[in-house]
Amino acid sequence: MGATTGADRPRKKIQRKRLPVAPYFVALLAVVGILWAAALAGSGWKFPTPKLGLDLQGGLSMTLTALQEGSDEPPSADTMEQARQIIEGRVNSTGVAEPEVFVEGNENIVVNVAGDDISEEALRDVGAPAELRFRIVTDSAPDYSALQDAMAEEAPEGETTPEAESTESEAPAEGGEESSAAATDEPTGESTTAESTETQSAEDETTGSPQVATADEDITVEDVWAKVGEQAASLAQSLTAAPTDEASIAALAPFGELTGDEVNVLPPNVQFYVPSITCEQLGDRPPNAVQDPDAAVVACSEPEPVSEDEPDMKFSTKYLLEPATVLGSDVSKADVGNDQANLNNFVVNVQFTADGADRWGALTSENVGQQVAIVLDNDVVSAPNIQEASTNSTRISGDFTATEANQLADQLNFGSLPTTFEVQTLNEVTATLGVEQLQAGMIAAAVGLGLVFLYCMLYYRLLGFVVLGSLVVSTVILYPTIALLGSQIGMTLTLAGIAGFVVAIGITADSFVVYFERIKEEMAGGRSPRSAIPRAWVRARRTIISASAVSMISAVVLYFLAIGPVRAFAFALGLSTLVDVLVVFVFTHPIAEWLARGRVLSNVHLSGLHTKTVPAPGKAASRG
Repeated sequence: MGATTGADRPRKKIQRKRLPVAPYFVALLAVVGILWAAALAGSGWKFPTPKLGLDLQGGLSMTLTALQEGSDEPPSADTMEQARQIIEGRVNSTGVAEPEVFVEGNENIVVNVAGDDISEEALRDVGAPAELRFRIVTDSAPDYSALQDAMAEEAPEGETTPEAESTESEAPAEGGEESSAAATDEPTGESTTAESTETQSAEDETTGSPQVATADEDITVEDVWAKVGEQAASLAQSLTAAPTDEASIAALAPFGELTGDEVNVLPPNVQFYVPSITCEQLGDRPPNAVQDPDAAVVACSEPEPVSEDEPDMKFSTKYLLEPATVLGSDVSKADVGNDQANLNNFVVNVQFTADGADRWGALTSENVGQQVAIVLDNDVVSAPNIQEASTNSTRISGDFTATEANQLADQLNFGSLPTTFEVQTLNEVTATLGVEQLQAGMIAAAVGLGLVFLYCMLYYRLLGFVVLGSLVVSTVILYPTIALLGSQIGMTLTLAGIAGFVVAIGITADSFVVYFERIKEEMAGGRSPRSAIPRAWVRARRTIISASAVSMISAVVLYFLAIGPVRAFAFALGLSTLVDVLVVFVFTHPIAEWLARGRVLSNVHLSGLHTKTVPAPGKAASRG
């Protein structure tokens, strides 16, 4: 009786530890359902497709090389990162979705744009030197277009939007009167009153009409006049102040339909005084739209809240600016300090070069009381008032936070490098080679999957179908995940990423081999499949987790230390490893537990888990 009772107890213990497999399968179905639903929603309820990288769909690749005149030392890492951020912002402003911009080595920045969303000329403009301009403000006016849109969304039937329009139309006129009295050396604008388009273009130097290349070289000012209509074109060219009557404002409405490239070819007085030309349109101009220092230009400030109580209600300020006499190359250093009068306020201290100090001194002495706009690319970074004449240094004060002051100092420091980069290479990448390599990669993946499945079928027999099912489940999870990441955060699938997924097949197969071999060891000791599987899982689980942790560490280190394609490989490897662990825990192990409850794994000819049983030492002695 004692022997019988002792034999019963282990069986009861194993029965109490029997794994309930249903919750695992339900959890797996829930994960798969959520991922596919999210991927479908992200693709507009169409079948989700991953976002392909440059090597798979073609595009443009440009390499910019830093120039350090008079020095053999490469730029600092901070300078290169600041340049990368500015260049990335320029590419984004062209309408390209999720470009790849990264620092390569010590002095190169690589810009990869997949697809045909940008031309070679526009990409070259993106690589133009990011130089600051210091320009005296001729006139300024608030642009309430963004604010009106926000009001229309919140209260479409209210009267706040018309009031804002009235304020917008009146403010430029007042600003124009003030600037006319202060800036006596500025052209009066009468030359543009009733001139033909031929005369207008001939007087670009007087009016400051921009003479820069646009993203579309076919656009001319005559095309724009024709697009808006004769009445609107004639009225716009005669403006010396913003119109205040409703008839004129309505007549100028067609200008609100222009693109940034079309706005760019218009004279500055038209860009500024036409109320329907918004800061959003001005921001969509080519990156070098206001780069010419000898031309008068129009630029806008970043949106700022109307009040602290309504941080989401924002407006910008539109500026009409004189030609620049002080450039970013005249700045030698900029740093952040505290206002001595109020230590809680931050200021930006700017020091000029020897030549820059002379130009800055002349600018400030002639324009005391005037605003000077600090312009980077198409944006007015800051527009402080000149309180007194200064020479080799100045202090920019305002209602800055610490972050804003540091950002302005960084922009000033970077702007002091006028010819920081030159276009080293600009290549068009065709998708032909990428498609061929993609096909080769898919064939390699299929061959790898086939060999893994064939090996498992020969060695583990019917358990090979468990391996195949696990790999299918991994694919069902990975595909929507990749498509979802592509639609939400712009993750692109590259050849290097596909290589990472192919390599991950071997890592996944390792997990199966470790688990099945542990089961074989337990069964070799005389245990039944029902008893061997939970014991083998406890031992195999630690090994699988340890191996996956090593793979994850390798992937993370590669991702943060490498650049370009290697990062794509590391990301794919890490993602596949996580999915592998998930599949082993919620599919492979539960289905093995479920099979152990039947007779399949007990069949020597079907399971492939049976080896020669090793007799216990006691039994071997008794036989002797």
